[in-house]
Amino acid sequence: MEELKNIIKNMNLGESFNEEEVFAQMKQKYLSCPQAVRFVSSLGVSEDAINRNIIKINDMVNDIEYCKNCKGIEKCKKENPLLITKLINSGGEIERELTPCKRILEKAMLEAQIKIRDFEPEWFTSEIANLDMSKGRKTALLKYLAYTKDEGDEWLYLTGSQNTGRSYFAATLALDLARKNKGPICFLNSSLRLKELVDLSYSNKEAFQRRLDLYSRVPVLIIDDFGSEYKTDFVRDGILLQILVKRSAKKLFTIFTSDYSIEEIKELYSTSKAGAIQAKRLDKIIRAEAKKEINLGEVSVY
Repeated sequence: MEELKNIIKNMNLGESFNEEEVFAQMKQKYLSCPQAVRFVSSLGVSEDAINRNIIKINDMVNDIEYCKNCKGIEKCKKENPLLITKLINSGGEIERELTPCKRILEKAMLEAQIKIRDFEPEWFTSEIANLDMSKGRKTALLKYLAYTKDEGDEWLYLTGSQNTGRSYFAATLALDLARKNKGPICFLNSSLRLKELVDLSYSNKEAFQRRLDLYSRVPVLIIDDFGSEYKTDFVRDGILLQILVKRSAKKLFTIFTSDYSIEEIKELYSTSKAGAIQAKRLDKIIRAEAKKEINLGEVSVY
């Protein structure tokens, strides 16, 4: 049996082996795995069926053991990467099915919630519990938790020196919101997405308006690296103010990460005397909703 030969090879038993001994080892391995025992018991099959199908059960046990120490989607080196063995009762016999692992299912769920994701795919496993909790992060997290509990609707404006994990922190909040089904969510790189909007305003007016409406109405919007974008009157008045005025009116949760303070953003967008008035309006909206910036620190963390 080819399948048995492969198992023997993986068990490093050499050329000479006793099939009964191999089956006995697989049975003992199964009995030593409480999770597998509970699952097989739930199938309601006989002990004879278990013995006849111990190779199939062994596949499930191997999956359980491997996945206990999961190193992430990108590093999966199983024989069937990113799949797990599922056992079913088919007329009293045990049959195998391969199904996506829970990490893949979770990623699919998160991707369905996050409509635009301008952050690293490796961050998908990030969780709030694993964050470094500096004073700034604690302050930001308290405001965030108030929002998730419907006890507050203040925006977050996150600053701090480079490499203090502003983007990572914001992405972690986005993922947490996705797990709580608080989406849809858009996580935007400011330079990339504002330029995209400017280009669309010339090339495809309908697509421009659809994208502007999305950013204005999506339940959660994160503008990452705010202030790094190319600044013009149109970017300020025709894009940012259009989005933020509507989000403010509807009390839609918004997060900014930036190298700049809110005051510095106002100065950067004061392109002229008339522009200074509009820049002040931008400043007022952000301050009204976020109150003040939260500094995540000066020491490099990530």
